[in-house]
Amino acid sequence: MKEQSDLLYQKMLAETELCRQQNPVEKEQIECAFRTCEMTWKKLQSLLHDHRFGSEMEEVWFFKNVKPRFTGLLEYYALVYKAALFIPDDEEQDIYKFWQNELYLTKKFFSEHESFYQYYKTGMTEMDTIYFVRANGDPTAFPSSRTYSTDPRATTTHDHLIASIIARERYISYVEQRMERAHP
Repeated sequence: MKEQSDLLYQKMLAETELCRQQNPVEKEQIECAFRTCEMTWKKLQSLLHDHRFGSEMEEVWFFKNVKPRFTGLLEYYALVYKAALFIPDDEEQDIYKFWQNELYLTKKFFSEHESFYQYYKTGMTEMDTIYFVRANGDPTAFPSSRTYSTDPRATTTHDHLIASIIARERYISYVEQRMERAHP
């Protein structure tokens, strides 16, 4: 599973880069990248359905490290696309305020999930079997609007949070670049 997921991930990154290079319009780049990530996640999900983990630790590794790389990028492109749809068309000051609000909302996410963020970023592991083994939690108990998290065979109670962390860390850089461009 590790080799297959690594190959899929590298292919996904290469294809999202092609999306950027081949589409002159930013919204088209984002749509292409999102579709690429979504299709790749579905391929990985199919592999997962046919895979039996050799150990609990292998399952933890997959849901803590592998799945969030894919779904985090998918979520990142969803955030970027939402921003592209709702950014004001008019004055620089309004555009700058829009990006300030996006930065605020992103930082608010980190504040709301600070304890888990610290758990993840410091490499803690004592709760891993509870957070990242499917049999040890009910993922439906943690409502998620993420379309990629609806299949209980491919979801744990906390893998979506790591995906959100990955997406938002990347999104902060995107927002800061946009703020620099739009600074009044």
